[in-house]
Amino acid sequence: MPLKGRLPMKTLESIAAVILLPLVGACNPHTLTPPMPDPQLIGQHQFPASLENKLDVLFMVDNSSSMTELQAKLITQFKSFMDPLKRVPTPDGSGVALPNIHVAVVSSDTGPGEFEGKKEFGCGHRGDQGQFQFAPHGPCTTSPLHTTPTQQTFLSASMNQTVTNFDGDISAAFGCIAALGDQGCGFEGQLKSARWALDPFNTPDTNVGFLRDDATLAVVLITNEDDCSVPDDSDLFDPNQKLMSDPYGPFWSFRCNEFGHLCNIDGTMQPPPRGPADHLQGCVSNETPTGRLTKVGDEVAFLKGLKADPSRIVVAAITGLPTDYSIEMIKNKDDVEYHPNVKPSCGVEGGEHGDPAVRIMQWVNAFGDHGLAESICADNFQDALTAIANRIAVSIGPQCVGGQLMDRDPSTPELDPECQVTDVYTDDQRHEHQTALQACAVNPAPPCWSLVDDPKCPGAKLLKVTRGSGSLLDGLRTTISCSLCVPGVARPGCP
Repeated sequence: MPLKGRLPMKTLESIAAVILLPLVGACNPHTLTPPMPDPQLIGQHQFPASLENKLDVLFMVDNSSSMTELQAKLITQFKSFMDPLKRVPTPDGSGVALPNIHVAVVSSDTGPGEFEGKKEFGCGHRGDQGQFQFAPHGPCTTSPLHTTPTQQTFLSASMNQTVTNFDGDISAAFGCIAALGDQGCGFEGQLKSARWALDPFNTPDTNVGFLRDDATLAVVLITNEDDCSVPDDSDLFDPNQKLMSDPYGPFWSFRCNEFGHLCNIDGTMQPPPRGPADHLQGCVSNETPTGRLTKVGDEVAFLKGLKADPSRIVVAAITGLPTDYSIEMIKNKDDVEYHPNVKPSCGVEGGEHGDPAVRIMQWVNAFGDHGLAESICADNFQDALTAIANRIAVSIGPQCVGGQLMDRDPSTPELDPECQVTDVYTDDQRHEHQTALQACAVNPAPPCWSLVDDPKCPGAKLLKVTRGSGSLLDGLRTTISCSLCVPGVARPGCP
């Protein structure tokens, strides 16, 4: 059987250059408690200025052995991912719409390190190199992506999907390019493929234009095995080592476990043994010099470094949750001896399964509440895809302004906050341009701003900027600073 399967970024346009008094107040959607007892406290925050929300979604689809049925499940239920995103509130708070979205697909095939690999295992040197996969697959004979003015490599939709670079609905278009098959390398490099795809200093030609500074970024892994990313010069997949007595052991995916994980064995962190073991505990990625895979910490740092504000990044995985870690000895028809194999942590023998994804779970957890892992062994992916989309939607918005706002005119029922709202843009020469916006209550001509009650901002106010039609400069941001009330400090307009 086949095997089982740099960094400073241009952040100038997204970093605030406005320095005010102590920073609290507004957030997206978290709020900070203002310190006491300064009655002159100013709450300040910034948001991307846009007519549309922007979202870039990268799907890493495992294309190694045993993934065909799981890919089909993803494709047939992809609508469960898109539908919640079509209900994301618009930036001006006037309704809901699909964000201005980019969707790309990469495989898990990054090759076998320094070795060309054996063709029967599908391990060509460097594999697909993180290039977007856009050829038609499955029942599709023609790609839905437009070829003019140039060949498109990722799905793009704007103006609530009224302007697209593909034919039909985005869910159907995704299905055409995501059925990658199961002939990819069995030593999967899921995290490495995502890094290659997004690396701003070595962007593959096929991937240019996908990643936008002012967009929320989501990376979603669909895989039934743990990450086995290796450095480019790794010799871990030496095909000439085949026996249990060889330094790397049999030519089998257990190498990813033995040289990529550490488990708590007899009170010390050790590699999983080359022998049977039941219910190993405390297994983590081997980030020590004895590890042969890339460090999960480095993969996390790379991804977080793509955004000045890491809260604009969401990661998710539909994979084998590491609920159990056990090792069995197996012997296939071409084997000369029994060798170790990690048992699936979920699934049924001979059918869909998921191996314990120790490294992937560690990667997800590093993003806190912006990370989500779902089981690949569920009867369907509908609930998982919906949960991932909802997590992304929360990260996109809304633009919540928190804290107890001072009311300049308590005699009126409406809140009359003491706020300044400014559009800020930094040009290519690093010159900053600021434009003050008026409150809509003073002058309703766009652009103007207002703070409104909205259930999406519990205990806070939604910043609504009415901009009218037209276009905005890339990287434009809006800052808002408001006078806040301090508990226990008497001040006009404060309770």
